[in-house]
Amino acid sequence: MLLVVVPFLPELVILLTSLFAGLLGCRPGSDAGCSIGPSAAEIIRHALDAGYLVGSRFGDGLAVLWLASCYWLITLGWPRLWSRLLLAFAIGLVCAFVPYFGPMLSISHLVNPKCEPNEGGVGDCIVFGGDVGGAAHQVVGLGWRILEGAPLAIGMFAVYAIVAVVADVRGRRRALGSLG
Repeated sequence: MLLVVVPFLPELVILLTSLFAGLLGCRPGSDAGCSIGPSAAEIIRHALDAGYLVGSRFGDGLAVLWLASCYWLITLGWPRLWSRLLLAFAIGLVCAFVPYFGPMLSISHLVNPKCEPNEGGVGDCIVFGGDVGGAAHQVVGLGWRILEGAPLAIGMFAVYAIVAVVADVRGRRRALGSLG
């Protein structure tokens, strides 16, 4: 399951960084920097860049390779057809939506009067005393990539489901044939 989580590490980093910054008393709309090693804003900016890279590459076709790897591991790890199909469907849904909306949703709690990310890239986006504007504006536009990535993920699940059902039926026929 670690293979499924890896593409979404940038979102996790953003959420954990903002949680830790909040525990230290920092506020998203503050002009004062929030140092937690490097600044919280710098960590969030780099994580947003990574989230954008993941989402844009998934839309470019990386989703096909990623899902093929996940489906192969599901086939090796789960013996029952229904459990393989259910797990593959769940992973397909996650990969159809989260790479495109995850980065945007992960910063939604950081929106403040000094940070209003938008597709036009208008205005600065000051979070925890640092500007994350370029990266924040980029991930808002990433949502449109779902038009490319979601059909890939849904198509991959359909292909996997057909192959899994056919393989299961053939396996049962062979088992019945060897008994007779």
